[in-house]
Amino acid sequence: MNKALKNPITYIAFIIPTLALYAVFFVYPVIVSFYYGFFQWDGITDKMFIGIDNFTRLWEDEVFRKALVNNFYFMAFSLIVNIPLVFLISIIISKVRRMRDFYKSSVFVPVVISTATVAILFGVLYNYDSGMINQFIRLVAPEAWAREWLSDPKLAMLSILIANAWQNIGFFIVLCLAAILNIPKEIVEASKIDGVNGWQETWAITLPLVRPVLFVMLLLTVSGTMKVLDIVQIMTNGGPFQSTEVMSTYMLKVGFRSMELGYGSAIGVAMFMIILVLTGLLQRITKREEVQY
Repeated sequence: MNKALKNPITYIAFIIPTLALYAVFFVYPVIVSFYYGFFQWDGITDKMFIGIDNFTRLWEDEVFRKALVNNFYFMAFSLIVNIPLVFLISIIISKVRRMRDFYKSSVFVPVVISTATVAILFGVLYNYDSGMINQFIRLVAPEAWAREWLSDPKLAMLSILIANAWQNIGFFIVLCLAAILNIPKEIVEASKIDGVNGWQETWAITLPLVRPVLFVMLLLTVSGTMKVLDIVQIMTNGGPFQSTEVMSTYMLKVGFRSMELGYGSAIGVAMFMIILVLTGLLQRITKREEVQY
């Protein structure tokens, strides 16, 4: 067994299948998207080379700009609301002594539910006539307070953001909680001897020690919110009046409904480049830190 592990061929045999899958499902689609982005093509007739026209068209496309802004809404909501909420809930659960595993499992349940199911569930909750939200509002307030949550351009995006947060926040809570519980007890006990209270412990000890995990959460949030698709597609399909349109839904509409595969590929390339630049900037700004206890 030891001889096999020392043989480079053993490592290559395990690496090659992974690299092959990575090349087929990631590298090849990216290269093909770049290639098709330089053509006008409907997927059926012959391609016509048009240079960078598809890419210059992006900056003149009002719908694409609106979709890009909506993606940034997703990212801002996740960074400003979700991550602080994740840290707060993780701190609370870490302080619990009884039924901690139950709380961990409870917050993680939405993560294992398919996005389609979550979208349909919240679609039912947001229903104007029979949804539980409006039913509750009618019980405690005038009828005029009931809202068309997914049909009102002013409320549709917020409604989707809440549904998306409900599904994904559990994964980050478990991730952050694992980092908090991994902090050596000796450090916490020493801080208490020095007279550190609960708030000071959280701010001066817990937060710095879980910073690498928070950085991972930031990276996952930025990349995830820039390519969000399914929950928007099912709940509103980008409506009403494109108020919830994101880059992924617009790419699908352009590429497969309007049969402009060249322009759709250009949108996909733009998404890839935006995610690449944002994650690169985030890495450069935050700089991963090694925490030593």
